[in-house]
Amino acid sequence: MGVSLDGIGAAHDRFRGTLGAFDKAMRGIRNCRDAGVRVGLRFTITKLNQMYLNDMFDLIEQENIPRCCVYHLAYAGRGSKLMKHDLTHEESRKAVTLIFDRSLDFFRRGLDKEILTVDNHADGPFLYMRVLQDQPERADEVLQLLRWNGGNATGIAVSCVDNLGNVHADQFWQHYSFGNVRERKFGDIWTDRSDPLMAGLKDRKSLLKGRCPECRFLDICNGNLRVRAEAATGDVWGQDPACYLTDEEIGLKSKASAAGAAKS
Repeated sequence: MGVSLDGIGAAHDRFRGTLGAFDKAMRGIRNCRDAGVRVGLRFTITKLNQMYLNDMFDLIEQENIPRCCVYHLAYAGRGSKLMKHDLTHEESRKAVTLIFDRSLDFFRRGLDKEILTVDNHADGPFLYMRVLQDQPERADEVLQLLRWNGGNATGIAVSCVDNLGNVHADQFWQHYSFGNVRERKFGDIWTDRSDPLMAGLKDRKSLLKGRCPECRFLDICNGNLRVRAEAATGDVWGQDPACYLTDEEIGLKSKASAAGAAKS
């Protein structure tokens, strides 16, 4: 059971527009936990609530919550209205670093917590670079795990079938359907590459624009979140604006420097 929180106490109530929403959410979490139902927090981080991220980790420990998913903002549905409140690249790096630090602290103290970051696949390379710096003996293992994961799996290993039976590329693609399971089998819909979007999502690397084609981490990111790129640029294959990695980190600056040196 995933329970969404947007802050602590009154902050969550303000975000939800309902007095007492935080207390009710916590009561639900405790009821699930006490009944043996696996439960976790869901926290979508924006400028409006980034100051509560550290408090969320305190809450996880205090309430003995085994799982937490920290979502980056996806510009889809009602999330489109929050686009102006998305984190800057520097704020994203700071937030993800805090997540790494608090997760590592849980592990070192023997607290069994499952912590995930969701909807920004730049987090994978950022984690790899952190491990390379702090635990170089584990870097190859982490890189291999990230490669096996493959990055964004929208249209590949992630799908969404809504309450009416419409099949979407993921939960954020409510504005586009590939078909309906009441009319065709899901497997037939999901493997039908006659739809250009389905075909592209399943083999997107050659279609990606911006920095993605030359990024050294493309095999562990897979172009990040396409629905966010579409919302920001109007092009589903455009560059995801939420990628916070620098040109140097993804291997572009060094290539440019090498080209300049060759010309001189």
